[in-house]
Amino acid sequence: MCLSTVYALGTEGPPRMLAEYVRDLRVTGDVITFTDIMGKETRVSGVLQRVDLVKNAIIITGLPPQVT
Repeated sequence: MCLSTVYALGTEGPPRMLAEYVRDLRVTGDVITFTDIMGKETRVSGVLQRVDLVKNAIIITGLPPQVT
């Protein structure tokens, strides 16, 4: 099973982790929905920048500074 970690890439500082063990990702317009292995959904408005399948990392940009 291949699970990924979602990171928010801002203009300052290191990438921020938004979710771990993500099994599913959907993009609808500018809304990105990712679901972890336990079924918890997280929705953010941003831009899917990159999916690195080797490092199991998903990079999202264009997020406000305080996304939790």
